[in-house]
Amino acid sequence: MKYVMLGVSLVVMMGVDAGVLGVARRVSEVDDYAMAVCTEGNRLYAAAGKSLFAFDITKPLEPRLLGEVSGFDNRRQIVAKNGFVYVVSRETGMRIVDARDPKNMRIRSRFDSVEFATGIDVVGNVAFLSERINGVECVDVSDPDHPAHICIRKTGESQSCRYRDGWLYSGEWGGGTVTVFDARDMKNFHEVGSLNLHGFGDGVEIDGEYLYCSTGHDAKHGPLKGEDALGRGRGMDIFSIKDPAKPTWVSRVDFPRFTPRNEDFWTPRVSCGLAFCCDSHNGLFVVDVKDPAKPTVVDRFCVPQKGKDWPSGAISSLAIGEGCVYVTSFPGGLHVIPVAGLRPAARPQGTPPINADYREPYPTDDAKFHVWKPSKPGQARTVCVTNDLVYAACGDAGLHVLRIKPEGGFERIGGLPEGRYAYDCAFVDDKFVVAEGLAGFAVYEIEGEAGFREVARRGQMGDASSVAYWVWPAGGRKLILTGRCDGYRFFDLDNLSAAEPTFRTYGTCQWDKYVCDRAIDGVLPLLVPYQGMRWLDVGGAKPKMIEFQRGPHDDVGSQCNGVCAFGADKFLYTVGAGYTLAGTDRKFGPVRPLPTVPGITKGKGYFGGIPRSDGRWVALTGRSTRRIAVFDFADPDRPVLSRSYRVSGNPDLAAFHKGRVVVPCGHQGVLLEK
Repeated sequence: MKYVMLGVSLVVMMGVDAGVLGVARRVSEVDDYAMAVCTEGNRLYAAAGKSLFAFDITKPLEPRLLGEVSGFDNRRQIVAKNGFVYVVSRETGMRIVDARDPKNMRIRSRFDSVEFATGIDVVGNVAFLSERINGVECVDVSDPDHPAHICIRKTGESQSCRYRDGWLYSGEWGGGTVTVFDARDMKNFHEVGSLNLHGFGDGVEIDGEYLYCSTGHDAKHGPLKGEDALGRGRGMDIFSIKDPAKPTWVSRVDFPRFTPRNEDFWTPRVSCGLAFCCDSHNGLFVVDVKDPAKPTVVDRFCVPQKGKDWPSGAISSLAIGEGCVYVTSFPGGLHVIPVAGLRPAARPQGTPPINADYREPYPTDDAKFHVWKPSKPGQARTVCVTNDLVYAACGDAGLHVLRIKPEGGFERIGGLPEGRYAYDCAFVDDKFVVAEGLAGFAVYEIEGEAGFREVARRGQMGDASSVAYWVWPAGGRKLILTGRCDGYRFFDLDNLSAAEPTFRTYGTCQWDKYVCDRAIDGVLPLLVPYQGMRWLDVGGAKPKMIEFQRGPHDDVGSQCNGVCAFGADKFLYTVGAGYTLAGTDRKFGPVRPLPTVPGITKGKGYFGGIPRSDGRWVALTGRSTRRIAVFDFADPDRPVLSRSYRVSGNPDLAAFHKGRVVVPCGHQGVLLEK
């Protein structure tokens, strides 16, 4: 293996005297934290920092900046079609940018995705969004000002996707698979099969009759097990798609072992018999695939990362140009690397899906639930129940006040004015706080039952591109605000405009909600999935950390588990296939199995959900599994399953009304048990 310094970057040539990559050049206009890049014709688009940049690449090796538009957060992948750029930004959904005049680009809309919008492909009037454990969401983008939800289909953990001629291929992360969808008709978008990969799944690409699948992290469906599998899943699997519904494995190429489990950026792009494969901190690999049955690594590109002895800053994305590749790194910015004879791949997508105007009906079993849906499209995300009133945050459809009628069902009696957004809400002491997206966080006094008088407002966290998404009560007049997965910020209700929070702590990816619903005697637990429990003291003037535990007996919860207050002096924590109780002394009892939920075969009926309780009943909801289960905890040592449901929407945290659950269920609406 030979190492050669090329300008600001490092190329590693493996077992050859000369590679295919020329001298890399950094594009100075682009932020150091560059995440995504794509091309369309003579335009190059790069997402970095809070901005999207547009370049003229008439001279491919000399990109010329044309324009920049800001207003993005946590951007991940981008696709350009017909002068529009589609940017997915994880928890803040998808933005559609009108780039037809690149000097005056503007964001036309933001789409509120069901979950973390991580990967994207666009064909015709349909955008396919990869949304982790919630699967693939289909969006009608025929009107760039009003993108509309079509449907969503559960997969293992979708990170990236590619469409061709009626078939969609989704790279699944932890499961190490590719899910194959029949996407010819949006009225009948459905899974038809899956493919096993040799490592964690992510990026996919189609070239000719072959499907190229980048993999990373650890070995999955191969002979390596245990410690031998760690860091050995890095490489690329190649499949034949002569039969697009039933791809067949052709070959694999492996990259050097790399064990740190950091950024997940694995993207392949293929042209002229060469596959260019991002492998995050392991670098960019160039693979000769002229004979797909015999792939061979011919070059490697790395960007030195200050303070790390890893091979490279995370290689996050790439696009193929005329005689070059454009590569982003995180950190490291945007690079142009000459490759003699290389030409952009045509990547024909074939016939687009039909019936893009279809809208999933999300039916409700009338024998089991009352349901209410807002008239404007939006997702029911949060409910706060007090007496017979339900305050429902419905995302793009705003905040609504519903009365539960004596005979059952809902009656809308008010809400915030038309045009206000509401992604979360909570009662904090005697005030009502709403996370209103780009408008920030608002504090209201409730007048009567359905009147709102604004008494305070705080802008978004960070800067004007951030989206206010979550709010939690934190004991007394304290509250927690956050807009994304960069930590929880504690504020005093009476000083919401303070320059800095009174306390801040890191959490994790926060779409499912991991903060306990209320403090007990000044103690508030916060689950960090896969790591443990963070215990906070919120009883004093300023919150502070008490301790961080890995969990009961070193057993830590997943992103499908959670914690809630249980009665006057206990916390209930769902962990793995069971639950445990702890007091304010942070001493956990034994982990006991939850009763089996009928209809769930994985784990012999195990249902991992986020808990909420009224002191006797415990409701678990699973956004991705579309399950609700209610347990009777009259005897906390021997809970009994009372009832369970499979619903059509994505249920968020439950609340209680006279022993019955009220559940915000995404596009299905607000549900009330009968």
